[in-house]
Parts: sequence; structure tokens; C-alpha cells
Amino acid sequence: MTLVLWHDLLFSYKIKQLNEHPLRLVIPQFLTGVVFLFVYVCIPGGGWTMFQRRHDGSVSFNRGWSEYHEGFGELRGEHWLGNQHLYLLSNQGSYSLRIDMQDWGHTHKHALYHTFRIEDEENHYRLHVSGFSGTVEDSFGWYHDQQGFSTPDTGNICAEISHAGWWFRQCFYANLNGVYYKVELSENTLQD
Repeated sequence: MTLVLWHDLLFSYKIKQLNEHPLRLVIPQFLTGVVFLFVYVCIPGGGWTMFQRRHDGSVSFNRGWSEYHEGFGELRGEHWLGNQHLYLLSNQGSYSLRIDMQDWGHTHKHALYHTFRIEDEENHYRLHVSGFSGTVEDSFGWYHDQQGFSTPDTGNICAEISHAGWWFRQCFYANLNGVYYKVELSENTLQD
């Protein structure tokens, strides 16, 4: 499963440079430093900036506020880009959010939100998404829109019981940062 953010890389995509160099150094408008981004071009629209990636459970997403603020993991593997980077990137212009998922049977699904941004840290990185389309039901936008981000160390019981940071309402309908269950464990758990 992958969360991606459209970024101002369309020009590079059009001249075919992204296929050769998916790891990009980007200087966002409001950032005083630089940030490395992994840009994924193999899905419709191309040039999507990956801000969250999970595929094998090798990185724990049971992290505190400061780690979600700064980011963690490896860009070419499982990672969270960081809420501060995401805030700066998503407030430079108009952006879309695409969520790609694959189940244990290798069935692919996606959700697309035509508008996406998060607020600053003072406002708990409050989520704003709208304009849904996709091949799954909208269990993210309709329930989690307008929610602040919480982590297990902020006193939010939903973050504590799900062992992850997320935009929680009265817990969640979608939590893509929750415990990553592997097929073997899940099949055994279901049989018990």
C-alpha cells in the first residue's frame, strides 16, 4: 500500500527524466533546507511523490509525534516522509492524493482525492481531502477529513490501541499506518 502526493514534477516527467532517477532532491517553496522524495511514475498521471509506503512490515509505524513530524524509514523501502515535509509540500499549490492498495490475493485497488492538503503543526496537521473517485469505497475522506493527526504518545486512545499515528476521529474506518499483519499470521489468527 502506498500513499502518494502530486508534486510540481510534471515538467521533469514530460522530458522522461523521472523514469531514470526516481529519487529526487526537492526544495519546497517554504522550506529552508532540502528534502529527498521518491517519485513514482508507473501509475496513471505519473510523477506522484510517495509520502508513505508499506509493503512487508519491516518498519514499525508505532512511533511518537516527533518521529511522525520528522519522518522515518528508508525512501526506497517502507517509510513516512514526515508531517512537516508533507505540510510544506501540500501547501505550495493545488494537489491530489492517490492511495494504492494490494490485498493478500494481489488484487489492486485505489482511491483518488482531487484535493489534498494538511495544516501546520500548530493545528495538529489537520487533514483536508475531497473529490473522491476510485475502485474502493471512500472510507478515508468521509470519516477522516478535518481531523488532526495523533500519535500513541499524544494521549489519543485510538492512536494507542492501533499502535500508529493517523488522522483519527472516534478511532477509524481507515488506518493505513496501523499494525502490518503478514499473511501467515493473519491466516492463523483467523483459524483460531
